Amino acid sequence: MDNHIIVEIIAAAGSTLAFGVIFNLKGKKLVYASIGGAIGWAIYILFKYNGNSDPVSFFYSSVGITVYSEIMARMLKTPVTSTLIASLIPLVPGSGVYFTMSYAVEHRIQEATQKGIETLMITIAITMGIVVVSTFSQIYYKFKRYQIIKRKMKSRRGYKKK
Repeated sequence: MDNHIIVEIIAAAGSTLAFGVIFNLKGKKLVYASIGGAIGWAIYILFKYNGNSDPVSFFYSSVGITVYSEIMARMLKTPVTSTLIASLIPLVPGSGVYFTMSYAVEHRIQEATQKGIETLMITIAITMGIVVVSTFSQIYYKFKRYQIIKRKMKSRRGYKKK
């Protein structure tokens, strides 16, 4: 693994840590959010350097971060968003928005349009990754809760018959 990749992953963890402080995360939540930011950036690099487009790489990265945040939320007994929002910070396409506006102000309309579409595609990919995992997670936990209730109801019926 190249040194610059390690530096990028550490920078992602550091930026997540700094945002976590601003976001008022404390203790374990702050550490786990930083790890989530590093994991997300590592996934992005893995897919990007294997020939995938930016939107695809960002999609898989946001899926990884959301899965990680769902697991951490259960372990820490905290809302998913406390880890998820901070962990997503390295993926936010801020430079794309900046350059889109910069090109538009400089009347470089073709470049502004191209950069704007690219930024929009990345934003949609990140959002879709979050939505897919969150939806399946909610379905899974509701189904699991339903099975528990169903078992309790069966055991109560059997108890009453005796």
